[in-house]
Amino acid sequence: MIESRYWKEDLDRIARDLERVPNPQRWSERAHCVLERDLMVGFFMIRRLIELHKVSTITSRGTLTVFSYDAVGKNVTRLNSYQISELYDLEREVPARKRTLYVANQFIHAYTSLVARGETRNWSDVLVVSDYDRNDRIWRVPVSEIGRVFHTAANDYPHTVNMMFNDKTGDYDVETN
Repeated sequence: MIESRYWKEDLDRIARDLERVPNPQRWSERAHCVLERDLMVGFFMIRRLIELHKVSTITSRGTLTVFSYDAVGKNVTRLNSYQISELYDLEREVPARKRTLYVANQFIHAYTSLVARGETRNWSDVLVVSDYDRNDRIWRVPVSEIGRVFHTAANDYPHTVNMMFNDKTGDYDVETN
């Protein structure tokens, strides 16, 4: 990927689609599936932009406020993965700050993801867990945090690049600002 502008335009569109509106469309299976696709693809685009140094440290070192629920000890499988209330302790929510790449990987490698709507019928939260974390915890990610991160990445054009050769890796460490 040489020009990041096109990917960032898509990220900005997805972020706008996540914003609250006064009268959201009625729930449909299609709208739900399109949103899940856009979230996964959007986080993949962010991960790729970070890996290619097409965003600054504002995005690459950014964090999201998320919430976790510990697993209750039952094995999470393909047959029971959507029985959230039986697999995770939803009574004890633990707030956390997680790096953008960590959250991106939860979406990219999602074993389970559920999108919720709030009282206004706007998308409110996503419950998501990767195949790696599924037996430890599940994450609740507010849609407002996702929109914020997508907007940040979409408007993040680095103006300096610093490259330093790393003898241990045999490649350059790159920092953008």
